[in-house]
Amino acid sequence: MVSRATFAFDNNAILMESGIKHSWQFFRARLEAFVWIAALLLLGFMSPTDAHASLCPIHASGLGFCPGCGLGHSISWLFRGEFVHSFNAHPLGIAAVVILVWRIIAIFKKPVFYY
Repeated sequence: MVSRATFAFDNNAILMESGIKHSWQFFRARLEAFVWIAALLLLGFMSPTDAHASLCPIHASGLGFCPGCGLGHSISWLFRGEFVHSFNAHPLGIAAVVILVWRIIAIFKKPVFYY
């Protein structure tokens, strides 16, 4: 015969395992949103006046124009409220932030199916 204490312990272990499983499923379903949030926060804390190392292959090859260069600086200026500097750094910086915020909201509105 199973005692009540053993049953309560097993029930709590099952609930705890279920809670961890649900937390992991929630995190996994929202991983893209967490990556975009982290990227926006990093760009927000970046100093837009400092030179930085670039991973851009077009910039590394020595070509003059790259359509993506300046986007990070533009977002950084935008988080500081400097809209003119943001637009001068890259005209699509404001649009990029709007699109990313829209995507983050869409991901969090999507239901999570727990299995």
